[in-house]
Amino acid sequence: MESPVHIAPLNPIFFAPVRPGGLPGWQVKQVTDYIDANLDATLRTASLAATVGLSVSHFTRAFKHSVGVPPRVYVIRRRLAAACAAMLASDAPLTAIAHAHGFCDQSHFTRTFHETIGLAPHAWRCGNLQKCVRKGRLNTLPGENNEISTKLVS
Repeated sequence: MESPVHIAPLNPIFFAPVRPGGLPGWQVKQVTDYIDANLDATLRTASLAATVGLSVSHFTRAFKHSVGVPPRVYVIRRRLAAACAAMLASDAPLTAIAHAHGFCDQSHFTRTFHETIGLAPHAWRCGNLQKCVRKGRLNTLPGENNEISTKLVS
């Protein structure tokens, strides 16, 4: 069985000391909460910057400095982390999961998933469940030891 995948910082340290050039913890929390609440919507950098009242260029530099990845990469990783949790929690079709987590179609979801994680979503799903029937239908609930990790992979 595959080990859990590490794809995104799920709980950034919001009130750690601010490094020069980064966002204060409350702004990181405000932006990441906004991202998590709107994963199914189109998230543009301009709208993220507007949530904390900064210009796009300043926000992008400060966010990357504070979180470790650019806003676009963070959003993609959060979408993938949420999609992974949904794949383990239900037997919903990948198309439905893709649409529910902000991907325009299953092809976009599969391509992004494979580029980031290294496996196709169906293969990852089968590898992280106790059992998976040959034709792609799931017949078991996810195991308790298959939770998404909260560590960041750079």
